[in-house]
Amino acid sequence: MKTKLTVTLLALMWAYCATWGQDAYCPPRLARQMQARALIKIRARNTLKHPRINAHRGSQAFGPENSLPAFIAAGKTGAWAIETDFRMTKDGVVVCHHDAKLDRTTTGTGYIKDYTLEELRKFRIKEVNCVPIPNKAYRYGDFSAEELRIPTMDEYFEICKQYGCVPFIELKEDGGVIREMMKAIKRHGLEGSCIISAIPLDLLVATRQQGCMEMIHHIFSTPDKHFDTLLSLGNVSVSLAVKQQDLDKPVPAKFDYKGYHPKDYKDAIRMCHKLGFRACFRAADSPEAVRQALKLGADCMPANYMWVARMKEK
Repeated sequence: MKTKLTVTLLALMWAYCATWGQDAYCPPRLARQMQARALIKIRARNTLKHPRINAHRGSQAFGPENSLPAFIAAGKTGAWAIETDFRMTKDGVVVCHHDAKLDRTTTGTGYIKDYTLEELRKFRIKEVNCVPIPNKAYRYGDFSAEELRIPTMDEYFEICKQYGCVPFIELKEDGGVIREMMKAIKRHGLEGSCIISAIPLDLLVATRQQGCMEMIHHIFSTPDKHFDTLLSLGNVSVSLAVKQQDLDKPVPAKFDYKGYHPKDYKDAIRMCHKLGFRACFRAADSPEAVRQALKLGADCMPANYMWVARMKEK
């Protein structure tokens, strides 16, 4: 009973906080229930039985990065979260695309900001992944032209909702993206269920300044440079600035905080937890890497081509 009451109170708090800096709006009862479920999903424990795999740019074993097939595959294979990047078109539509330019990943050239959405529709995503995929489970030629167009923010949110995945958004720029993202989160009834990430800390500061109370996630974070600012923002998760292959090495001085030096990376995660932060490493693309992250106490595992179904088989 106490647990149910706590979840209900938290959901109501999220519903109230989500209106800060936005048009006055009270989510319907269904939206409040969704928020309560989302809080449970975001804050659930990370375990081998239920690993919190964050599908980086979708499940790239099943489709090109940031494509509809990759997003849908992440949902179907049981990913905890689906990560994508937001960019804005010339006519103010937010789309899912990592690079500022089209050249690397699509049949187009030039900057996304110089095209309208209708103009972008004529381009197709190429057979491109951000890392080599050793266990590729798709044939590029099997995808239709419609499946290979650049997804919009709304399409991405609908896929996350359909499969019950946490939307894990990386901001690459502002220029109106944060404002449109906040409107879409409310429109889709996803208040309190998203995680907003960025490498530049000023984008996360801007997110808070514009009234967004979703969990924020700082990528490549180090305690000595970033933790004081993050503490002031609240509701924080971090991706610690260490490579997977270095997790057995001594912890460098950049992880010192307020005179405390973590003795190892498990202790660094413990320090984050004491500060109220969620924490992870990048990235876990094998069962062994997932087990290592779990052993160290990580709260989730970003992965490019790892997927939950395969993890459970091991």
